[in-house]
Amino acid sequence: MMRIGIIGGGAIGLLLAAYLSPHFEVTVYTRRQGQANRLNEQQLRFCKQGTEQRIHVRAALFGEQAAQEDILFITVKQYDLSAVLSQLKNVPSTTTLLFLQNGMSHLRLLSQWKEQNIVLGVVEHGALKHDDRTVEHTGMGKMTLSLFQGRLGQVEKLLDGKIPHFPIEYTDDWRTMVTNKLVVNAVINPLTAILRIQNGELVRVPEYMEMMKQLFAEVCESLALSNRESAWQRIVAICEKTAANCSSMLSDIKHRRKTEIEAILGYVLEEGKKRGVATSLCQFLFYAVKGMEKHG
Repeated sequence: MMRIGIIGGGAIGLLLAAYLSPHFEVTVYTRRQGQANRLNEQQLRFCKQGTEQRIHVRAALFGEQAAQEDILFITVKQYDLSAVLSQLKNVPSTTTLLFLQNGMSHLRLLSQWKEQNIVLGVVEHGALKHDDRTVEHTGMGKMTLSLFQGRLGQVEKLLDGKIPHFPIEYTDDWRTMVTNKLVVNAVINPLTAILRIQNGELVRVPEYMEMMKQLFAEVCESLALSNRESAWQRIVAICEKTAANCSSMLSDIKHRRKTEIEAILGYVLEEGKKRGVATSLCQFLFYAVKGMEKHG
């Protein structure tokens, strides 16, 4: 049976564990021993559409892994990635590293892994972590994967469509994939965070829709985005599909956690500066979210 490691016990890490564990040998690597103990002793509690089930998963403290997995999903936030990568130096070359970060800043960190099979992924599911062992699937979406370097290897086994209710697709164009996700995150996350609203309010309230359009225009100019009409339609569709969801950035603000604003809008600002693009709205939102991280 294929062995899969999931580094990170957050919402996405636990969601992956819930769907993959019935089909593969899965281990969740957590930052805290307490979370690993709860998962091992009480099982993973998976909630979806009013139903609940217990799923057996193996959990261990990150740093104690045997590093024998065929695939390592790396689901930690981008600001924790450097510390995680420093502990993966001895991962066998046969192990495929699969990165699921928001933003694009982390791509610069991957140049050190020249001999490793690396796959990038984008997750469009809604997931909410209630406690160390409980995750709720709040919005159905898909996961898209793309080869960054090397070979797909065992990842091909994830693409056979055998995981019910968890579609996994593949694209050859990783750059377009991660750029499209960045645009979505750069528009939805900061606005929902500072306005403290659910995603659907952005398209329901005309004034918020206008703010979203102006931010979208700045982001597109900064990234020199070409397929703008389809990108805009994608943003609106996601707002509608996840109308009752809170964005990850709003959730982080509510729980006084560090956000990924630097990896998302910070990257957009860097690209805008390179191109000489005016980014006053992006700058305003960037500093607003940074301030809210400190003061709520």
